[in-house]
Amino acid sequence: PLPPRPPRGAGMAPTASPLKRKADALEDDQATSFPKNKIKILLLEGVSQKGIDLLRNDGFQVEALKTALTEDQLLEKVKDLHILGIRSKTQ
Repeated sequence: PLPPRPPRGAGMAPTASPLKRKADALEDDQATSFPKNKIKILLLEGVSQKGIDLLRNDGFQVEALKTALTEDQLLEKVKDLHILGIRSKTQ
């Protein structure tokens, strides 16, 4: 008689899930389509210091303001902005 067959996939190296592979690629600076240090972020209305620090420590250019801006001020600020972060009280 033949020896029992090993379980399917036995002896094979585990493969990473597609989500894990994507996360790993995002960690690789080569995979970023635009350099993080050139991405400008504006955070309004007192976003937490921890959030600001996380973004800065990850290499982004962050400007954080404690208050909202007038419509004209906001229009001027967003001209060369990549990301705008606002709190829910902004309308």
